[in-house]
Order: sequence, then C-alpha cells, then structure tokens
Amino acid sequence: MRDKILSWMRGQCMTQPGDTVICAVSGGADSVCMLHVLLSLRNTLGITVEAAHFNHQLRGEESDRDEAFVRTLCAELGVVLHVDNGDVRARAAKTHESVEEAARALRYAFFSSLPCLIATAHTQDDNLETVLLNLTRGTGLAGLCGIPPTRDSFIRPMLAVSRAEIEAYLEQNGLPHVTDSTNFLPDARRNRLRQSVIPLLKAENPSLCETAFRMCRLLEADEAQLSAQAEAALRQARLSDGIRCSALTAYPAAVRTRAVKLLLGEIHASKLSERHIRAVDRLLFSECPSARVSLPGGFSAQREYDRLLLTAGSPAAFEPVTLLAGESAVLQPLGLRVCCEWQENFSEIQNTLSTFAVKCDTIGSTTQILFRPRRAHDEMRVSGGRKTLKKLMIDRKIPLDRRSLLPVAADEHGILGVYGIGVNLDRAAAPGDRAVIIRIEELEKEDSLYD
Repeated sequence: MRDKILSWMRGQCMTQPGDTVICAVSGGADSVCMLHVLLSLRNTLGITVEAAHFNHQLRGEESDRDEAFVRTLCAELGVVLHVDNGDVRARAAKTHESVEEAARALRYAFFSSLPCLIATAHTQDDNLETVLLNLTRGTGLAGLCGIPPTRDSFIRPMLAVSRAEIEAYLEQNGLPHVTDSTNFLPDARRNRLRQSVIPLLKAENPSLCETAFRMCRLLEADEAQLSAQAEAALRQARLSDGIRCSALTAYPAAVRTRAVKLLLGEIHASKLSERHIRAVDRLLFSECPSARVSLPGGFSAQREYDRLLLTAGSPAAFEPVTLLAGESAVLQPLGLRVCCEWQENFSEIQNTLSTFAVKCDTIGSTTQILFRPRRAHDEMRVSGGRKTLKKLMIDRKIPLDRRSLLPVAADEHGILGVYGIGVNLDRAAAPGDRAVIIRIEELEKEDSLYD
C-alpha cells in the first residue's frame, strides 16, 4: 500500500522536496494510517511531516479522549502537533449552518491558517460516498468527479486506497486508533449510505470503490478541459464594465454555462444555485435589451443591449430640486450639480447633452425650474420630431436602470430639457431672446451617469 500511495502522490505532484506537510489527524483509522505512511515516505519525498488536530467539542469526554490520543501518538512518534478547538454548536446557531457544516468550516479555517500543505485522509470509500451524496441532491459533471486529489494547499494522499486496505495496514503494523461513535448514527445521510446503500451496490460490484475512483479520474479530465474552455470564453467576452453577450452565446451550452458560473462566482453571492446559472444563461439570449435577473444577496444581472452587467442593489433615486434663475444645487446621490443662469440678451451657444438654453419669455424670469426624475408620458421635440422620453431613451440605448437617474428640467408647462438627451426644441432659445441657461455638470468625471 505504501508504494501505491507514493505512486499516487507523485502522479498528482502533491509535494516538492523541502515541503512541510501537516497531516490532519482525528485519531481515527484513516488519519493514523496516513500519518504513519507519510512518516515512512518523508525521506523518499524529501518532506517534513507534522500533524494537526481540531477538537470540535461535540462529543464531550469522547472529543477530549480523541485529542489526548493524538497528543500521545504524536509524542511517541516525535511529530510536531498543532492543536485547536472551536464551539461548533455556537457557530451553527449563529450562521444557521448544520452542525456538520459548521464543524467543517471551523476545522478547515484552522487548517488553512497553517502555512503548509495540509494532508487529509480521504479514501476511495469517502470518494464513493461523496459521489452518491452529490447524485442524491442533484449535481453536474463536477459533482461526479468526487473528491479532488488536490485543492489549494490541501492534498489527499490516501484517495487512491480503500478503507479495507487501511484496516489491513493498521492490523499488520499494530497501530492503535480511536473510533468516532457518531459514525454509526443513522440520522446522518453519509452514515445511511455507508450502512445501507453501499453494501447493496457492492453486492453487484465488489470493486465499486475502485470503479468509482477510476470514473472520477476520467470525468475530472473532461471537467478540466471544459473549465479551461469556459475561462477562455469569459476572457474573450469581457468588456471594461461587463460581458459582451454575443461573444458568449457563440459557445455551446457546456462551455457557456460554466463561463456564467465563473462570472457569478466573482460576486461572492451566497446561495447561488443551478437555477440562477440557467436564468443568467437565458438572459444572454433575451430579446429584451434591458432584461434583468435577481440574484441572492441583493445582486442582479442586467442586460444593457449586448452587454451583461452584474450589479449590487438598485441605483439610488434622487429627490426633486426646484431652482430660480441664478441658483444652483447638487443632486445627491448622483454627483451632479444643476445651475440656472439668466441671460437678458441670449447669444448663441451650442446646446449639448448637458447644457441647454430655454426662452425666458416662455417660462418667465422668476418661474421655478424643477429638476426631477422622468415621469410616465413625458415627451419632447428633438431633431427627429416629438417623441416620448421612453422612446428617446430606448433609441439612445440608455440602460433601463439609469433612465430614472437622468434629471429632467421642467416647468409647469412641460419639459425644458433632459440630461443625456438635450434641449426640448419647442422651448429652445434663439439669439437675442431673454433666456435661462441650464447646465448639469458632473462633480467628478468618474461618477458620470451618462457616457
């Protein structure tokens, strides 16, 4: 078995000469065997071997017994031991995780804090159980790959051997170990699989663990290839502020949905599921240029014509502001300053998307000018004729979530002009008119709402 583990570790490039490998030792059969084997291989591999134990404080005296056993074992073997503990039930109550999830989170947080390679003692049997668990709750190709041989700083030297091989090794070498009594409780799904389902499957195929292990390695290669293609597709589709939808839709679903999953992973939203991935994938093909999909954690995926953006929350609205000629104000939280400047004898200026002149004899020099969000049925005349603001904003490809953030300058008779669109030609001033110049300026260029 030792040679089998050595071959497996070398084939997976788990260690390099000079590495320190910390064995996660619970005191159970698998981890005791792993510690013993790696100690025997340390000179061959050129590594230093240490151990770590995490006391979950879930089983009272039995938990303390396990810790004491590991301390004694490491002292006898002359192995440096790192020990920590945590209140699993307190974390589960706070985070609403299951006790098993909370225990794993605390345990792996401890292991990850150690600046070395961490070896865990997962076996072929654990791998089979993981594949079956993934099948029962629904999974894709990645879930059928089972337990990965390596991940970040974690390595799994025992993944190529079975529990039966480990038990034989322990007996042959007279190695003591402890047994976790919760391994036999029928209320845990993994235990039920181990005790009831897997024996039936092994009656059909006694080598099921080895068969599943080989299957996982084959599927792992397929998954790696598809993931690499998805990463390349995502890189190709990236824009400075989003994703080009047409670039992703050119790929087959197996690549495209993986690219979407990678993209959603960047926002670190909790509780993302396959349903969300499918919804965003459909969004790529949507005929609605401003379609949106809500995601967990207050995030959303938003179409802006051929762009896909991931946003946090909804843009904040602004409160309407009323000004007289000669006054100015800041529209919060837009980062825009609005100004009204009186001119007795208007000299021609170039009306722009953010500066426009309106006739004063139409509105009166003391008439209040209101800066507000758009309203239903707002309309104005532009060079192409009279149009509703909705139609104008669609024509100019202004994103849906920004349309209510473009200030509309208006009086009691209607619209004077709109930031990002320009002046209402029905109200535009001509040279020699008494006029008010309306300017809408960005406080900071990078905060612009309109490109």
